[in-house]
This record gives sequence, structure tokens and C-alpha cells, in this order.
Amino acid sequence: MDKRQVPVQNIKSCNRGERGMVLMRVVIVDDERLAIMRLQHILEGIEEVEIVGTYTNVSELLNDFPHLQPDAAFLDIDMPGMNGLELAANLQGMELDTEIVFITAYDQYALDAFRVNALDYLLKPVDEVALRDTIHRILKRKERTPVKKKETGARIQCFGHYIVSRSSDGSPVDFPTAKAEELLAYFLIHRDTSLSKWSICESLWPEHEPQKAEQNLHTTVFRMKKTLLDNGIHIQLSSKKGFYHFQLLESCDYVRFEELRRGGSTQIDRYPVDAEEVLRQYKGALFGWKDYAWCEADKERANQSFRDMSKTLARLYMKRGEYRQAQDFLQFFLSIVPYDEEGHEMMLRIYMHRQDRTSFSMHFNKMKEVFQQEMGMEPPAFMEQMYVEMMENS
Repeated sequence: MDKRQVPVQNIKSCNRGERGMVLMRVVIVDDERLAIMRLQHILEGIEEVEIVGTYTNVSELLNDFPHLQPDAAFLDIDMPGMNGLELAANLQGMELDTEIVFITAYDQYALDAFRVNALDYLLKPVDEVALRDTIHRILKRKERTPVKKKETGARIQCFGHYIVSRSSDGSPVDFPTAKAEELLAYFLIHRDTSLSKWSICESLWPEHEPQKAEQNLHTTVFRMKKTLLDNGIHIQLSSKKGFYHFQLLESCDYVRFEELRRGGSTQIDRYPVDAEEVLRQYKGALFGWKDYAWCEADKERANQSFRDMSKTLARLYMKRGEYRQAQDFLQFFLSIVPYDEEGHEMMLRIYMHRQDRTSFSMHFNKMKEVFQQEMGMEPPAFMEQMYVEMMENS
């Protein structure tokens, strides 16, 4: 398959215009050249859009993507090799704040697209009005999100995946042992407190005799500190009379999340934009697939806090009449927690408020499929009644 990289200088000059309009950079990915040309034709007629690349080869897109840094990627789902859903997961892992829009000839992927944090799901042939609405939503979100330079310092990600990044280039740190990596996770959870060495030993080496566990602790502390120091990650760790005190001096999604949780609804009410930024860093369970038995309670608390704080933020947006912000955030929230009944109810009420029967129907049907396939149950009766009322008012 071939690829055609669209040179920036060949994009229509009217895209920017005399007014210096901010462009939305987009890429198109489809294994059918004709489908790319059709979508490209529509997008080139939208003044705010700049097409920076069209691809039929997924591997070449992945290679170019970090350099292009597009605001949106229009992806076909049904492609040979890596399909659009798998591609979206790879792109989102690069953390470049690119919005994903699926475009496909089949509606059978609606459920999977719903689980991926995609902005929209459009069926071929693409309706120009629907496409323009999608573009408008992306531009609105860009207006609310200031452009940030990529952080060059060390960063620790705890949600979805457990990744400790080097300060030099952001690449993952290689710990000498799994226990050294786990010990850092333990200290992150219990930071800024005095920790008995025996409580640490019981949590990380429950099967060992006390003397052996203490020896392992001393060795692992040394390895962990050296690894962090060698990779430019700053901490403060002191030991006195059998107690450890750990402080993190780097950016960490879990630490920011816990600060927001302690601030509660008051902090969300006062700083909703900051709260949304923190909540959007929640990309799955605490420490991902790492099977740390000692943190099960913390993992469950984080999950429940994410649900509670997210719905508090969505209700705040709706109370303020900021329905577009509420809708965008709820789409993200439901991609993480697709079974949350109240989240679906809020989304449906937004569509009812806007009298958007098409979006209401699409969301209701996707929600119903989630409930049936994954939970073996129908949506609540009151939601079914909402659907009837919405359709009867057409």
C-alpha cells in the first residue's frame, strides 16, 4: 500500500486566510484511496482545516505521527492488518492530544468505538453537515485547552499503565528488579508519611522471615534510589529508627489526582478546567496490569473517586449551561467506565436538552448494546421511557 504525505506548502492558502485563522491539523487514514479523496475533498472546503497527511499504510503513519502532531485523525476502522481501533489505541498511547474520529461503512463497530476515547463515529458516505459539526466540536475543545509544550522533565504515570519516564528523553526507565519498581509504587501510595520498615516488608515480602525480608528491603531501597538517580528522577527518602519517609519531587498523575480528591467538590467547583485536566489523566486502573495485592483497596478507591468526581464535574458543566463541555467530558468518562448508569443518563439528557434526536438515538443504542452484551441486562426502565418520549416528540 502506498502513502501520500501532503506537503504543508501545497495546502490551500485560503485555509489560513488574511485573518490569520488558527488551523486544525488533520490526517486521514484509509486503505481505500478513493475514500481518502472523497473525505479530503470535503475537508479542504472547510476553512479552518489543514490536511497534513493522508495514509493507506498504517506503519508509515505511526512513524510520521509524532512529527506531524495533528489535532485530529480520521481513521477507517475496517483495514487489513492493524485495524482502526488498534491504531487509535497506539496513537492515544503517544499522548499528543489528538482527537480520534472513526469513519467506516459499517455500524457494527459502534460499541468498540464507544469504548475507545473517540470524539465521534461517522458512517460512510460521510454527511457533510455531520462532519462540520465534528470539526466544530474539535475546534471548541482546542479553544478550551491551551497549547502546552511537551514536558522535558521526569514523569510518573500510574493510571492505565505504570510507567516511570527518564528526565532526559521521556523514555521508560528499566528497573533492575521488579521489586525495585514495586517499592517505588508502594512509596508513591504512602508518600509524605512515616512508614515502618516492617509494614513495608509485610506488604512486599509477606512470605519471607523477618530477617530475610529486612535484608531484601535494604537491597531494594538501594537499587531503587540508584535507578531513579541515574535517570534524573528526583525524590527524597530518609530512614530513621526503622521508619522511612518518602517525598516525590516529580510530576505524577496519581499525586495530582489525590490532591483533587482531597479538595473534593469545592475544588472542582472553583477550578473546573484544572479538575478536567487531572481527571483526563485517568486512563485505567491504578498501576494497570501490575498485580500488587497490597494496593487493591487503593485501586478501588481511585476508581470510585474517578467516577464520583467525573460526574460532579459533568453536573457542574450542565448546571452552568455548558452542555458542549459536559458532552465532551462525558464521552471520555464513558470510554473509561462504559457501564456507569448515571453517566449515560446525563449524556441522554444533554441530547434531550439540545433536541438532538439523532445523537440521542445513536447513544441510546450503543448504551443498550453495552448493557446487553457485557452485563446481560436491559437499560433501566426510565431510560427506555426517555427514549420513547424523545422519539414521540419528533
